[in-house]
Amino acid sequence: MEDIGRIPEEIVRKIAIEHLENLDDFESFKEVCSNWRFAIKEVDFVFPSTNTQLPWLMLADSPTTPYRRFHSLTKSMFRKFDLPERDDDDDDHRRYFSSMGCVISASRRNRNINLFDPFSGRCIKLPSVKLDLLNDIDEFNPWNDNTYRVSFIKFILSARPSESASYDDELEIAMVYDKTQRLAFWRSGQPNWMKPDVDLPWVFDLCFFKGQFYSVDHQAKVMAFGSDVTKKQPRLVANLMTQGLILENPMNMYIVPIENKLVLIERSFKDLDEEPGFDENSVYTYATQTFDVFELDLDDGKVKRVESIGNRAIFVGHGSTFLVEADNDEVQLQTSSSSSNKHKCGCKSNCIYFTDDWYETYYVHKKGGGGDMGIYSLAQRKVVDTFYQGPSQFDFVNPPIWVELPRR
Repeated sequence: MEDIGRIPEEIVRKIAIEHLENLDDFESFKEVCSNWRFAIKEVDFVFPSTNTQLPWLMLADSPTTPYRRFHSLTKSMFRKFDLPERDDDDDDHRRYFSSMGCVISASRRNRNINLFDPFSGRCIKLPSVKLDLLNDIDEFNPWNDNTYRVSFIKFILSARPSESASYDDELEIAMVYDKTQRLAFWRSGQPNWMKPDVDLPWVFDLCFFKGQFYSVDHQAKVMAFGSDVTKKQPRLVANLMTQGLILENPMNMYIVPIENKLVLIERSFKDLDEEPGFDENSVYTYATQTFDVFELDLDDGKVKRVESIGNRAIFVGHGSTFLVEADNDEVQLQTSSSSSNKHKCGCKSNCIYFTDDWYETYYVHKKGGGGDMGIYSLAQRKVVDTFYQGPSQFDFVNPPIWVELPRR
């Protein structure tokens, strides 16, 4: 190891620039020794505007561990990230979510919310959630483990936090909270989470697009929220049920921008105990059955069903919904005066990669969540593959989640 540390910095930098293929390799390279880490501190990945690398899967490690392990789909390898210490919270039980490459934690005891960027090590403390924001919390329904499991559903960032303090002024976060899946918003500089003026229960997912949040709910309605965080006046954009595209309340839906349109994904499940040959000793009694995809034109509010998302894959679960380009996915590692090195990622095109996010069901199963994960082909209309069957897959509170790799 001492000999490795003596390699001249210019040689180490040259190896990193010319031979490392992706962020997985780059992160591992930094951990060889402190000299290598110092030598490449000014070397960074430069990503195109679209996401082109497979995400990492954050595994279901014990809530008492001070770290989280990430599984690389690209390299089929594991990487451990130490979680930041929190002086103001001695609670060792937290729920974890992800958005824009960041990990968001919500503590059980004090409902403290923290945002952690595993790639830069930066941590941002967000306002804690006050009990009066949560429904059905009183002396007859106290805050407890079961309440905690269903009171934080999803966090969606407007953008990935930057090192620039001025950029932080523009950071906005939407939170889906409470077992009735209501909304609250926060912007940098605000002391508390704020609810919109109109109560909108049973929101499934949100995305940030062209300066505002868009949500999709249990009635397949798409709502847009204005730019003023203190007056979130929602506006109805489209209703898939009144347009005859969805006949009954969906079980789960997601929303993601693709180019200049919004794409909506409906996820339906099947009861395995009603399937022929079902094993009564099976851990799971449910599984994802189908995904249906719809394209929303924001100019006229018209929605149409689509059979293909092209050379892309969409990733869904307990976090922001995002896509990865399957073709033309070049990423380069460079400095200001270096050559570049490019690679291809290995995601399956026209597919949806899904993790287990049916929290209402999995927290009562024998092993918890984590069993309903796989790759769904829109062309074949079925689940065609799995992407992980290793350790730390199951958990009642924190089943595996996607962590999107950062992009510029």
